Amino acid sequence: MNDKKNLRLDLFIVMALVLLTAAVYGQVRNFDFVNYDDHYYVRDNVMVQKALTWQSVQWAFTTTTMANWHPLTWLSYMLDVQLFGLSPGASHLVNVLFHLLNSILLFLVLRRMTGARWRSACVAALFALHPLHVESVAWLAERKDVLSTFFWMLSMGAYVLYSEQRSLKRYLPVLFFFSLGLMAKPMLVTLPVILLLMDYWPLGRLRWKPPEPAAPAAASAAPEKHRKKRRQQPQEQKKPPPPRDVDKGGPVLPLVLEKIPLFALSAASSVITFYAQHKAGAVASLSVVPLPDRIANALVSYAAYLWKMFWPAGLAVFYPFGALSPAVVLASVFLLLAMTFVAVRWTDRHPYLLVGWLWYLITLLPVIGIIKVGDAAMADRYTYITLTGPFIALAWGAFDLSQALRFPRTALAAASALVLSILILVTYTQVGQWRDGITLFRHTLSVTNGNYVAHYCLAMVSLNKKNYAEALSNLKSALGINPNYTAAHGGMGEALIYQNRFDEALHYTSRAIESQPQNEKLRNQAGFILIRQRRIDEAITQFETAVRLAPDYARAHNNLGGALMEKNRVEEAILQFETAIRLDPGNPSARENLKYALAQRKEVKKSGR
Repeated sequence: MNDKKNLRLDLFIVMALVLLTAAVYGQVRNFDFVNYDDHYYVRDNVMVQKALTWQSVQWAFTTTTMANWHPLTWLSYMLDVQLFGLSPGASHLVNVLFHLLNSILLFLVLRRMTGARWRSACVAALFALHPLHVESVAWLAERKDVLSTFFWMLSMGAYVLYSEQRSLKRYLPVLFFFSLGLMAKPMLVTLPVILLLMDYWPLGRLRWKPPEPAAPAAASAAPEKHRKKRRQQPQEQKKPPPPRDVDKGGPVLPLVLEKIPLFALSAASSVITFYAQHKAGAVASLSVVPLPDRIANALVSYAAYLWKMFWPAGLAVFYPFGALSPAVVLASVFLLLAMTFVAVRWTDRHPYLLVGWLWYLITLLPVIGIIKVGDAAMADRYTYITLTGPFIALAWGAFDLSQALRFPRTALAAASALVLSILILVTYTQVGQWRDGITLFRHTLSVTNGNYVAHYCLAMVSLNKKNYAEALSNLKSALGINPNYTAAHGGMGEALIYQNRFDEALHYTSRAIESQPQNEKLRNQAGFILIRQRRIDEAITQFETAVRLAPDYARAHNNLGGALMEKNRVEEAILQFETAIRLDPGNPSARENLKYALAQRKEVKKSGR
């Protein structure tokens, strides 16, 4: 009877998670692509638009496009196109589905480990409904977050089963799911360390301190009068014991050794990621962002994420990197040290505090900015798996505090419901900011200062709508804030092309190429400008560089073919047009160009030239 009741309660919690998550995120079915990586990942990605073909699958496993190796993420987008076509609404709903599965899996795994149903449900609800997680779910380009976390949760679940009955048969699924997670996003490299934390609490496999010698049997027997006195005292409400005694676990070395295959996978993924990011030129050098600035930003970011967890206001898709006052850095250091002291000091009585705090510190390490990738100071999406640790500490801490203060359970339940209700309202509003590019970046400008990236992205929206004056205005604003912003220089070049201001367009495009000489799109843009200036030989050089840098760049192949036709190199042009069509069969320009080139070859043969 109890088993049926427990099952009904668990199903009730799962259904509540489903309904609440759907109510908050269901609006994304009407959302469009946003012009911030969505076009690179899906909208304009020729390989993704091929859906699941042998060529596209091979590309997914070999490309380091977007400065990462994440083949499963690419395959998931291709599957979307295979099932739904190029539908942003359907792809957004797939993100929501993975987020929902992650929330349910988190509940089930915590429930299995701890036996604490309602605390586990509270953590899962915070995970599902917190505003900081909106970016990972509502942003289509962040499929890698929700997908990799899906395999993180499966890895945790498989590890719990392995800890209950250790065998190779139960260990292999842990390796399998972890491998898949790393192929969706390399941020999962910290999972082996988190599994060690779980060994300490709640699994109880790790001994935190040497076992104390047992007390003599005689000493444990209290005098009869004391026993009687204790029986006369009213019994206190006892807390449910943890599933295992953390002090009765084993030593750490065997637990580390059993995770060597997991650490090896993490190391391999780190090497591949380092290579991919350096190849793309995405890693900032120490001359651009000195190490002291990186450390200061990392310390402030650790504190800022915690603040936003409690007060999720002013959330933005991009937070500019800037100078920090010594007072802010010192305050952040003080907060982090205080939190660490509390977690260590209360470890014996409340081990979940240390586990939750270390979970937070460790999982943020790969993205905290010591190795600087990109221009952002921090990003909401980095909290997607990271805040699980603090959520656990909050849920278990609130329960223990209510027990110590003898709060009624109804009061704790009411407080939890109030917090979740507030989060639902804030999260629903935050999801709406991702409706389209204009809404998103206008909101970003309203809550941040000096946001050159938001100005640039608004300019690209205006450019797509052929509003060239507004595009140039935002691009000038972006360059006024950050004169070295490469994307804005390239954007100025593109906007000026549409106004036939080719000399100025080449100036800005050349300036962008100086910063990113390996950028095939900038090379292609420079070649297009040179063609319009009738500088054909220079244009051919730029197009050839573009196709060398990106052999699967169909547009550059097509443009190179056009430039070769200008020099009457018809046979070479035909090869380029054929390559463009093979890479992008739906390209009408390449088909028309090939048709014309073939006709020219036929005319040449007829005339005998």
